Amino acid sequence: MRTPNPDFEGLTRAISGQDNAPRMNRALDYRSIVESRFPGLVDRIRDAIQESENKYEGNSSSESFLWEHTQHTASIACQLAQAEKRDPLIPVIAALFHDAGKFSGGKYHAEETIEEEESAQIAEKLLKESGMRVGDIRNVLAGLKALYNEKAKKNAIGAILHDADFLSKFGALGIAAFFTKSALRRRTLQSTILGYLSKELTYASCLPLNMHTASGRKLAAKKAAGSIRFFRSLLAELRESRIADLGIRQLRIPNPAARGKFLNIQIVISPGCSKCGKNWNFVWATETGTKCRKLIVDWDCSHCGHRVETSFCLPEIA
Repeated sequence: MRTPNPDFEGLTRAISGQDNAPRMNRALDYRSIVESRFPGLVDRIRDAIQESENKYEGNSSSESFLWEHTQHTASIACQLAQAEKRDPLIPVIAALFHDAGKFSGGKYHAEETIEEEESAQIAEKLLKESGMRVGDIRNVLAGLKALYNEKAKKNAIGAILHDADFLSKFGALGIAAFFTKSALRRRTLQSTILGYLSKELTYASCLPLNMHTASGRKLAAKKAAGSIRFFRSLLAELRESRIADLGIRQLRIPNPAARGKFLNIQIVISPGCSKCGKNWNFVWATETGTKCRKLIVDWDCSHCGHRVETSFCLPEIA
């Protein structure tokens, strides 16, 4: 049975001191950018990621969900780098390695510090084998460190990588991945929406505020709007089909990370008590979680006593 997904012999050649700047006048896909300088590197990264994920799942021939996410993140990183007028080579390579350590050694590394260390080791090894200059390797590793460590010195590569990783979770492909993961965990559509759609909608509405680059904010506005339209349409069809009568309640709360600012929270809930139809009462609070500030909303019906809890990590704000 498949374990649900939560996330060589190298060719070495001499490289010149030239970069990809002349190519930036025309849009290029991430793979051609990397392969033009380091032939075979993309496939070696894919093999390393797929091998570790398959080892974790105990399946030697399954496809890699993590590699699909990695490709999507690298593609967005390429797009953002070019929009920011930067050579996309280093941001793209950093994106290809950003989750490489998640299943390193056939183990799931939930702690970001461990995953960062594993990803950096894999990146350093493969990039040395591919003949990348020491300074460029250092830039890739600095970008990875900036992604995982909030205290790390901010840099342009880390900013692009951060935005690409978050943007990959929204839009059509992001929504598809969201439901794919829910299906792998054997959740029904209704339980998925009740349990997790409040978080998805809240993160979508706050997505532009979480971006570190101007091009990221522009793309975030587009992806967020598309995701919100889709989820609203889905809720409407669920009501029309008499599967679930769910709506979106707006909740504006103080941003615990920025004094004087607020977060717009989107809560998916039935209009009235799902047991008796009477009006809900609700209270909310925030508490410090393991890796985040957590929002907890308690709904209760004073008529029949039915209770529902909604909780998730508050979105990051750049």
